[in-house]
Amino acid sequence: MRELARRLARELGFGAADLDGMHQGDLLWWLGEDGA
Repeated sequence: MRELARRLARELGFGAADLDGMHQGDLLWWLGEDGA
């Protein structure tokens, strides 16, 4: 899950540090919003 999130984040222009600062719940919410 984490590696997939990192790859998606890089493709979308997020830095690894930004992703590391996110909680898993925030990441899931972000992915849900992106898919809505």
